[in-house]
Amino acid sequence: MNKFEMEIWADTKKMKQVLVYIVIITILAWVAHILGNIFWEKYTRVVTTLRGVRGEKGWPVTLYWWGMFIGIIGPISFIIVYVIMNKKEPSLALGKDGLFINQQLIKQTLVSWKDISRVEKQTDGKITTLSIYFKDANKIISQQSGTRQTFLKENFKDGQPLKCDNRLSTGDFNAFAIKANQYITG
Repeated sequence: MNKFEMEIWADTKKMKQVLVYIVIITILAWVAHILGNIFWEKYTRVVTTLRGVRGEKGWPVTLYWWGMFIGIIGPISFIIVYVIMNKKEPSLALGKDGLFINQQLIKQTLVSWKDISRVEKQTDGKITTLSIYFKDANKIISQQSGTRQTFLKENFKDGQPLKCDNRLSTGDFNAFAIKANQYITG
């Protein structure tokens, strides 16, 4: 039996595409790193600044360091995306008891309708976005683990809403917004 009336799910097909792009970018970054290493001696020169600081300059230096930086960040972001994605629960769901949130840094949290001020739907071309405004975001933040709280405080500062769009999610965003606002207004 389904415990929610309406659900928005992570689009696993699009998420897999994102992960493939991360892998491709990581491979290209490591190729750039290797090329920088191969051509280091031939196209790199040592320079001394007016302050007497010595450093190496040239395009191989740039390829080497950016390639290594992106080559390390790529796999880390791949792991983070894979770990954060929860395929067993919807990203957003609603029912008479409240709004269930399981996206970004908010994990499996049911927010009562009395704690939500409004849900807005915006459409910009092919992108539809749901913006969820909380009366007191600190209430939701306090329910999360310590490391998540720090990032969530930054995300929700100045009354910023929680956003979910159809680029990486799938569901009926229009009907979801209408039903959510019906629950909010009673």
